[in-house]
Amino acid sequence: MNSKVLQFIALTFSTLLILQAFLGVVLFGRLVGFSVHDVRVYYGNKSLHGLLEVTLPHTLFISIALMAVLHFLAFIKTIDPQTTKKATYFLFTLFFLDQFSPLFISIGWGSFAVLKLFAFFGFQIGLLWIWTLLFKQTLQGFR
Repeated sequence: MNSKVLQFIALTFSTLLILQAFLGVVLFGRLVGFSVHDVRVYYGNKSLHGLLEVTLPHTLFISIALMAVLHFLAFIKTIDPQTTKKATYFLFTLFFLDQFSPLFISIGWGSFAVLKLFAFFGFQIGLLWIWTLLFKQTLQGFR
């Protein structure tokens, strides 16, 4: 693949990642809040139907976006393939915990609110880490 095309695609995905991370944190804070109590109250009042209405599309589309972005890590020759594999498992695990912990909160398992916050912020930080790697490598050119 042409190096310039690859750089453009990587920059585009990097921009989308940083925008998603920023908007995700802002929207979560405004809609839910950042305390364990806020998370318990917000998701405790949601119906199963309401949770699935949000969870299912997020699971589909964020999974596709993650797969695309994580494939870019394979193009970076200075990153060990094991690191890419671990990053993939780590981000997908955090993503699924983030998406499915509200289901447990809604059925009364309030301790999952801590897991929800940990998974949400871990996922956002993981995305920022990937963005930083891709952005740095894109500016230097893929090697």
